[in-house]
Amino acid sequence: MLNLDIKAAHRLVREQRAAGNDVEWDGWDIVFYRPAEHAMHSTDGAWRKGRYAFANRVGVNSEGIWVIDPRNIRRVRRARSGR
Repeated sequence: MLNLDIKAAHRLVREQRAAGNDVEWDGWDIVFYRPAEHAMHSTDGAWRKGRYAFANRVGVNSEGIWVIDPRNIRRVRRARSGR
């Protein structure tokens, strides 16, 4: 699990958007969307950008930390340098 403060959470959302992950702020919550047709039948389903998706909402805890499950994170490939 990733424990993020406010600066790290903003950086994560910005980097994930750049990597093509569908993520947004909703108030103080970070919401990760994963497209799936069968999400229409789920309580976690949401209509997003013209299709159904599972919405995984992560709220801030009482200590001001967002605890993010690594399965929500899309890995960002960085260019190698020095070859």
